[in-house]
Amino acid sequence: MMNDYTPSGLDGKVQKTLKKIFGFDSFKTSLQESATMTVVKGKNDVFVCMPTGAGKSLCYQLPAVLAVGITIVISPLIALIQDQVDHLLALKVKVYSLNSKLSAQERKTILADLASEKPQVKLLYITPEMAAASSFQPTLNSLVSRNLLSYLIIDEAHCVSQWGHDFRPDYLRLGSLRSRIPNTPCVALTATATKQVQDDIVVSLKLKQPVATFKTPCFRSNLFYDVQFKELLTDPYANLKDFCLKALEEKNAQGVGLLWLWHCILQDEEVCDQLAIELSYRGVKAKAYHAGTWRLWLKAADRTSIQNEWMEDKVPVIVAYHQFVAHWNIAKSMAGYYQESGRAGRDGKPSCCRLYYSRNDRDQVSFLIKKELSKLQEKRGTLKESDKAVLTAFDAIVNFCEELGCRHAAIAKYFGDVTPPCNKCCDYCKNPGAVKKQRLLL
Repeated sequence: MMNDYTPSGLDGKVQKTLKKIFGFDSFKTSLQESATMTVVKGKNDVFVCMPTGAGKSLCYQLPAVLAVGITIVISPLIALIQDQVDHLLALKVKVYSLNSKLSAQERKTILADLASEKPQVKLLYITPEMAAASSFQPTLNSLVSRNLLSYLIIDEAHCVSQWGHDFRPDYLRLGSLRSRIPNTPCVALTATATKQVQDDIVVSLKLKQPVATFKTPCFRSNLFYDVQFKELLTDPYANLKDFCLKALEEKNAQGVGLLWLWHCILQDEEVCDQLAIELSYRGVKAKAYHAGTWRLWLKAADRTSIQNEWMEDKVPVIVAYHQFVAHWNIAKSMAGYYQESGRAGRDGKPSCCRLYYSRNDRDQVSFLIKKELSKLQEKRGTLKESDKAVLTAFDAIVNFCEELGCRHAAIAKYFGDVTPPCNKCCDYCKNPGAVKKQRLLL
């Protein structure tokens, strides 16, 4: 469905919706504004690569509100979808999530609205599995035949690339879906993409040329990166406690403290529990919120209770993910680490990103990756270049930790960006002597 907007008055409609629905007087950046306006016009397929907190979602949510029909948003996990749905509902935007968790009555209500002559819903969030399900096809075909499908949105688009850090086979089916609805504008969004991943997204999702591309540099000057070598710390838990307290103090105890844990080595719920216990023992109120790769192990009631205590400042730290960010274990890739650490400082204020690095952790993760590659080679007889890229991506995060130099520059180099003006935004640039000494002691 092409959206029938004339140039005259278009800016006014966009600005009015930006203020009335989303509560903003202006766009965050000129790039966000340009991307949003391009989506609104609906003449091109669009690729958006912006870091966490840069306002990617607005680039399609605002156009979806303005559009006459329905926007389908495909996102990989129900937990991610629920965050978006809750946000839009709070803004009084009519939104649904069609997923396997719904009751029969909830599903019936949603499908009835979608089948009506004038559906009330503006955005429909689904997983890639739902998009491919035979049960969903009649609904999709009906929307298309009635000219009611405004946009197809592919969120977390890096999941389609076998070169990326979070490849999901179900995303590969979305290219076929795109081919079936060539006249519907498609928007692919991600927070992280090397040039190789970006090219893969465009090809795999069958985006129509010329694709309108909007990509911000990966450098975020408000993030301070540092690496702590666990082997050199007398008490790593005490170091973590001090880091939490300092970060909370700098944010006037109103910031959120979320510790991102990489869970290749240990079951993440065990690590979360242990960290929460150790922090609480040392005087920092903390509770575990198990969220390994968004698979939530706690009962829903427990999660809600912990969230409420955190939001009411009764518990300043929950061991999960977000604002000041500490990685207790090494990530599996530079792209993964950049995306996870990027959850800090979403408000644009200075925030800390600390990674606790251990060569023992490094060796264990390396062993697991090589073991998985060996299994693939045994199964297929050979390895694809994209398979080998997993090890290359891990080597990049190891180099980030071990090599001497600006941390931001290392991230920029990985993503093919120009070297940023770090200006003491990492431990090396702030005190290179201390980092060199630390490195020599290993």
